[in-house]
Amino acid sequence: MRRICIVGLCLVAAFALSMVAASGASAADLLARVAGGGSVAGVSFLSEAILPLLWTHGGNSIHCIHATNHGLFLTATLGDILIRFLGCSSSGVSCNTAGAGAGEIYLPLSTLFHLGLAHLTLNVGRLPAALILSSLVLPKCGGVQIEVKGNVIGALQRNGGPVPLNTPFLDVNLNFQQTANGLQHLRLFLMPGSTGPSIFDLELRAGLFGKQELVSEVANALLDLFLSSAGKHLDLELVEL
Repeated sequence: MRRICIVGLCLVAAFALSMVAASGASAADLLARVAGGGSVAGVSFLSEAILPLLWTHGGNSIHCIHATNHGLFLTATLGDILIRFLGCSSSGVSCNTAGAGAGEIYLPLSTLFHLGLAHLTLNVGRLPAALILSSLVLPKCGGVQIEVKGNVIGALQRNGGPVPLNTPFLDVNLNFQQTANGLQHLRLFLMPGSTGPSIFDLELRAGLFGKQELVSEVANALLDLFLSSAGKHLDLELVEL
């Protein structure tokens, strides 16, 4: 049984939306469905993460040894994902969220992900992608309160390129990259039902009077084990409508 293997699974928090006027942008939506047609609502997946990593623009980082996750599609464009990061530390100091064990950072199943089209610029892109959103995440590293808020965008890929549309798959890569420490490669995302892409960033602040910094993920995830509510293994496909 394969899992979602991630080198750097995102720590994400509150949904921040900034509309950007995009000349000529298409209003088409990216949808997931069961291969050949059929709703993905109720389709679940499991995941297991290896070496999750979060980078700030200033070069600081939070490392985790392991993470386990469970996801559920709610609609063709929206789903929930629960994420537990284990063995987390920063500069050798253990990090954890309130009520969690030592080194554990927890995001509840109410954490949302959206499917959509990412853009490199306002007019260049249309890359199949997933945007992960959450409420505010407040881990402590030692006695220092960390505030993480915002969102990250991962490109949906197969064989190193954008996942082909209208093509069945049993697994798909979700690839998060940065152009420099704290600077996400993908920042523009076309939300379902929108007429143009919006800017999405992730930010971190350490301590009450700490400086708010941009933060990014370096991640390469393999998503698989798609199961119907009856436990049947499924092929999925992405379509643009």
